[in-house]
Amino acid sequence: MLNFMIKPTSFKCNIACKYCFYLEKQKFIVPENESPFMDIALAKEFVEKKIREENSNDVYFLWQGGEPLLAGLDFYVNILAHQEKIARLFNKKVHNAIQTNGTLIDDSWAKFFKKNKFLVGISIDGNKQFHNNYRKTITGKDTFTEVSKGLEFLRKNKVEFNTLTVINNLNSNHPLEIYNFLKSIGSKFMQFIPVIETMDIDENYKPEWIDNHQSIPRPATFSVTPLAYANFMNSIFDEWIRKDITNVSIRMFDSLLARFSGYEQTLCHFKERCGGNNIALESDSMLYQCDHFVYPESRFKIGNFKELSFKEIEEKTKLLSDMKKDISSKCKKCQWLELCHGGCPKHRFINYCENERISYFCEGYQRIFEHITPGLNLIMEFKEKQIPWNILPKAADNLYKTLTK
Repeated sequence: MLNFMIKPTSFKCNIACKYCFYLEKQKFIVPENESPFMDIALAKEFVEKKIREENSNDVYFLWQGGEPLLAGLDFYVNILAHQEKIARLFNKKVHNAIQTNGTLIDDSWAKFFKKNKFLVGISIDGNKQFHNNYRKTITGKDTFTEVSKGLEFLRKNKVEFNTLTVINNLNSNHPLEIYNFLKSIGSKFMQFIPVIETMDIDENYKPEWIDNHQSIPRPATFSVTPLAYANFMNSIFDEWIRKDITNVSIRMFDSLLARFSGYEQTLCHFKERCGGNNIALESDSMLYQCDHFVYPESRFKIGNFKELSFKEIEEKTKLLSDMKKDISSKCKKCQWLELCHGGCPKHRFINYCENERISYFCEGYQRIFEHITPGLNLIMEFKEKQIPWNILPKAADNLYKTLTK
């Protein structure tokens, strides 16, 4: 199944996070003096195409940005009416999710999300201190208060939401503080994204190292180090397995548990093939290989969605999967290969040997897998034998005490 990130406002956002990799897209996606907002007729055309060509009876739409709420409430009201109309024709069920910075949510938005069963993703980097470090408005104002107000409207209207937290050089040193804060605001599903961006950009607005093997990438100051990221996730795992396994879902742990159960990873950067997982649909109808590979060069463009069938679109995602499969000799010998498959191609800029690169997060991933695998195996045993979960904390304590002797 192809997964699309629909960007009705393209790069347009009402805040300017320091680590955002999408704001720079305005330099080439939309010509100056043209609107970055998706035309409603274009959006309806994509809706119809997706419902018609999707093989499954359940059709999923993910709205992202920029800040997708800038498209306005009327845009989504019209879209949902069209979804319902087309879904009835094909006897299919439609599901919607939206990723937002939360600052624009008011009672009207919250009521709309509730009525239409939207899954809402809120980007929040921790409590006030940590969130405001990098998530500021264009004029440099803090945004935590506005996000908190948006969350209050969601809770008031009983809207299901999850949280996306960017792990950076500052909040990475406070894993339990971040984790407990997210629990305190009612997050039951958490996603932690480690940020790494490099400084040198070529004439096509992409990292210089992608084509220049002589380039030595310089991580941006906000980037999290691999070991800090590992310590962050391991600390949260230790807390989660003992206290929250039945009431909090953490995407990385869920993905690894799926793999331990014999299924494919749900996290794209841990999959063997990643093409087609995060296709970016821009506001001008152009499709790109991945949300993280939106560059003006033709190799990263799939084409105009109006001119391609879903089968043709899928065939054109092969480039990314080929990049994903092109792993180093170190990865091929690694005991954790089946869990990470070399990580995301966007992160493979550490020179290992001549013409071979490994992920920036390689050492961090190894630390994470080494630490949490025994615990995940314990969870699998509890599931298979249907052991009561209230025994798990003591079992985890005994397990890790044994391992550290």
